[in-house]
Amino acid sequence: MKGKFQYFVLTIFAVLKSEHTVDALRNTVAVVLPFMVFFYLGWPSTGIGIGIGALMICMTDLPGNRSDKFKAAWISVLVFTLVAVLTAWSTVVPLLMIVVVVLLTFLFTMGAVMGQRMAGIGLMAIVLATFTIGLKPADPLLYGNYIFWGGVWYSLISLAQISVFPYRSLHRAVGQAKRETAALLRLRSQGYNPEISLLGFNQRNMRLHLKLANHHELIRHLLLSDRKTIKQLDAKSAVFLEKSINLIDLYEQVSAVHYDYPYLRKQFENTGVLLLIQQSIELCADLLDKPNHQLFVAQFEELRMALSQKIVVLEENKSTLLKQILANIDEIYILIIAIHQPNVNHQVNTNTARYRDFLTLTPVQTKALKSHFSLNSPIFRFALRLSALCLVAMLLITWQTEEHYSYWLLLTMVIVSRPSYTQTMKRNAERIGGTAIGLVAGWFLSQYAAIPLQLAVSVLGLFGFFAFNRVAYSVSALCITVAVILSLNVYDGNLWKLVSDRAVFTVIGVLLCFGATFVFPIWNAPRLSHLMTEVIKANFSYFQAVVKLRPHDLDTIHQTRLARKLSHQQLSALSEAIAAATREPFHKKINWQRINRIQLLNYQFNVLIATFAGAQKQGRAYLQATAIAHIEMNLQQALAYIAQIDLEQPVTLPSWGEKPLQLLQLSEYLTEVVSA
Repeated sequence: MKGKFQYFVLTIFAVLKSEHTVDALRNTVAVVLPFMVFFYLGWPSTGIGIGIGALMICMTDLPGNRSDKFKAAWISVLVFTLVAVLTAWSTVVPLLMIVVVVLLTFLFTMGAVMGQRMAGIGLMAIVLATFTIGLKPADPLLYGNYIFWGGVWYSLISLAQISVFPYRSLHRAVGQAKRETAALLRLRSQGYNPEISLLGFNQRNMRLHLKLANHHELIRHLLLSDRKTIKQLDAKSAVFLEKSINLIDLYEQVSAVHYDYPYLRKQFENTGVLLLIQQSIELCADLLDKPNHQLFVAQFEELRMALSQKIVVLEENKSTLLKQILANIDEIYILIIAIHQPNVNHQVNTNTARYRDFLTLTPVQTKALKSHFSLNSPIFRFALRLSALCLVAMLLITWQTEEHYSYWLLLTMVIVSRPSYTQTMKRNAERIGGTAIGLVAGWFLSQYAAIPLQLAVSVLGLFGFFAFNRVAYSVSALCITVAVILSLNVYDGNLWKLVSDRAVFTVIGVLLCFGATFVFPIWNAPRLSHLMTEVIKANFSYFQAVVKLRPHDLDTIHQTRLARKLSHQQLSALSEAIAAATREPFHKKINWQRINRIQLLNYQFNVLIATFAGAQKQGRAYLQATAIAHIEMNLQQALAYIAQIDLEQPVTLPSWGEKPLQLLQLSEYLTEVVSA
């Protein structure tokens, strides 16, 4: 409990010191300023409408490049204006209002087919429809006009910011990737310390890999999705491209820092080598964080010299093993220097087309859209579930016509409900906890604070909502609850009604969301066999690409990087599904020992391929043709067996023993575990 609280506090301080603070400040000013100006002028309806328009669109402003921001701005403004007018017009007839809101909910939830940004726009469009139900504007066209100008107002601020600081999101993503890579290096260094337990080491390792894979995916999107920028690279774009390529290559080399720690600890016991390796890797992490620290460079050179001397005095097999590790550390050091001092290749412009191969494009073709209109699609099932929830909420809202804040019920459902059972339960708990504390704080301040102070705190609450919304939702829920209670208390009065409605409708909404997870359920457990198949396929493709890899051959290097990216994506998808499935209601029926073993073996196999790739780049013979053929045969057998695997069947898994991890032996063991 103490550890969780410390993590919670550290998260808050990290957010306040990060660029989230700048974004939150921008959003707060964009939303509050129209309220202040138009309330001062005596036009409160105008201030509320424009403020809501700005609030809706700022919540869709995800990290992106200029192209992303511009597209999102005009799509959001048009969609929100249309939704505002249509929903306001429908509030005259209750039955029509129900039909409109339920249909809008279904259509905009299905928008997730077109990617994360469209999913965000769709979610906020549903939220806007919910606000409109609560406001019940008398003139739909005038209300739509307010929403339009609120969207335009915020878009101008956002587009001005991205024009002045075009690489802001990319700079943040690259910085985060460097910090996470340094953290992975420090974790890897601990494997060489015999005094540190290896219990849970692989799980921590995989979690960091998952984070890094996601960071690299974001970097690729920010850097490569703007066709105009990538075709006409300026000096700064070229620097970021070079840094990004080196960061991804560094990710591979860090993955290849030797992985078989029990074997290494035994091999280098009482030689003094383990401490030298640990310190060398830790210094690489320090250099990645603090590139201008010359003391680190000098210390690294001393440690490298000491390791080179150890190579001379060790036995032949240990000396060979240490040479491989030292070569890996040297490559890491070179890449870190290159990241901080990029030597931009001026011929990069002739090869920019190939970099777009690394983008994960969202399909928007008619066939792809049609394929999701099926109960087999998680997006379709979630759209049906959320639409059903909205229907129930709308019926209750229509019935409770005298309850001014009854629309909070629908708002809670839309915000809390998530496709995954685990995500929904987590969001439910955060919503309840944050709302409860926020209600107490709001009640206390409304009783003992003057009105100017209440308004100031409500603005701070809105700032906190923006700052923590994507990183600590419980804090965000607390902040917005305080902001809502104080601002509405000043504007409308009737504090008890505010607090009781917020509490009652939040609890009812959370309970209905919990029940709805069993209606059109989206379980992760049934997907695990398919995801494990995809992981083995991706590792197989990665292995075959590395077999063809040749030193300084740009085509084979490019294909290897593409295959590596796909394998990391599949491993990430499997990790996320396993983490979610272990918290689902029927998780005890699953043979988790077997699933976790298969996941770990695939992860280790992926790391071994990275080591193999390093040898291939240097032109060193690593595997004989017969070994390659046996590995490919083992992977084909594993694919055949896993297609028929029963994840609920209890089995006795074969033992690995104390032999060192190698590609051939690991592929054989993977086949044994899958076929057990």
